[in-house]
Amino acid sequence: MKTQMNPPDPTESKGKFRKAAEGLYQHESSGAYYARFRYKGERIMQRLGEKHHPCSSLPEAKRLLRDLKDRTERTDVVASKKTLHTIIREYKAVMSFGADTKKYKIQYLDELKDAFSSSKKVSEIKKTDILRFIASYDERLAPATINKVITLARDVFQYALDDKAIAVSPVDGIKYRKPRTTEKRLIPAWEEFASIVESIRAQKYADTSGESGDLIEFMGLAGLGQGECSGLTWADVNFQTGIITIIRKKTGFEFSIPIYSQVRTLLERMDKERGENRDPKGEVFKVKNPKKALEAACKRLELPIYTARSFRKMFITRCLELGIDPQTIAKWQGHRDGGTMVLKVYGSVSRKHQQNMAALLTAPTPAENKIPTETVAT
Repeated sequence: MKTQMNPPDPTESKGKFRKAAEGLYQHESSGAYYARFRYKGERIMQRLGEKHHPCSSLPEAKRLLRDLKDRTERTDVVASKKTLHTIIREYKAVMSFGADTKKYKIQYLDELKDAFSSSKKVSEIKKTDILRFIASYDERLAPATINKVITLARDVFQYALDDKAIAVSPVDGIKYRKPRTTEKRLIPAWEEFASIVESIRAQKYADTSGESGDLIEFMGLAGLGQGECSGLTWADVNFQTGIITIIRKKTGFEFSIPIYSQVRTLLERMDKERGENRDPKGEVFKVKNPKKALEAACKRLELPIYTARSFRKMFITRCLELGIDPQTIAKWQGHRDGGTMVLKVYGSVSRKHQQNMAALLTAPTPAENKIPTETVAT
């Protein structure tokens, strides 16, 4: 029995092949390489490379031949010929879900089937094909529903893996959509922030109450996030120049902030408490995540459960209320958009900032309202 996968193009059928290496043949006229070998009595002959970009390099052909043999050994020759339509039909037959769940799964299974031709082999489907299929839902489904479609696709191709129809699932590495947040933007008042820090430090029987209090106070006073604080060393703090060097964790971008007067007192006290240990590479904060201490303090004080990010928001909002320009705030935050995001996100949050801006719209005086008339010479 002979099997031919991806047979030579009709335009090449009259040409000749020459053996280039063990298991490799090159078409003389086009220069394209083909793999040719036997596996479990089946004859495999396949053009290497992409459909519109066949492989024409011998080193690359050898690598592709190794990959093909590896995939072939991990699949069943007969099963690998199955189309996606066949796999979906078989998967439907073994599904075991409740009526409602089964109903929506069948709907999306049919849509997955309709996205590919009936002759499309499951082994020919690539990750990019699945990405395009999932992207078709972006404008009409919520992220949570799209994630159900991704899970369903993952299950279908897992069935194909178990059936040895494919060696690698094209859904591998595709990430779930992040749900759109509907949470309100909670920003603590300055007085609430001070009460939280005081409450954390007052816990005498907590091993890290002092360290947690220092970290949270620094976050609020310096407007920095947990990621920036966790990597801060004493070498980054220059008391002489009054500068703190920061690496923004999200982007890896380096920026600096002044040692604000409200921060200097805290840092100088912490530096003094180091005693003889003056290692410049030493970390400023021993506590990496103050979440538990922060949640406990909010509950004790009967406040909303603020997060570490809330204090960055508080800092930015307070800066706007004090009249500090958005461009400067953006530099202190490591943003490179000139303050656009600061105004867009926090300008609408700060009630005091809105009131200050509204105060600029004073009513014009009668003299200012008067429209000058032209003097016509007679």
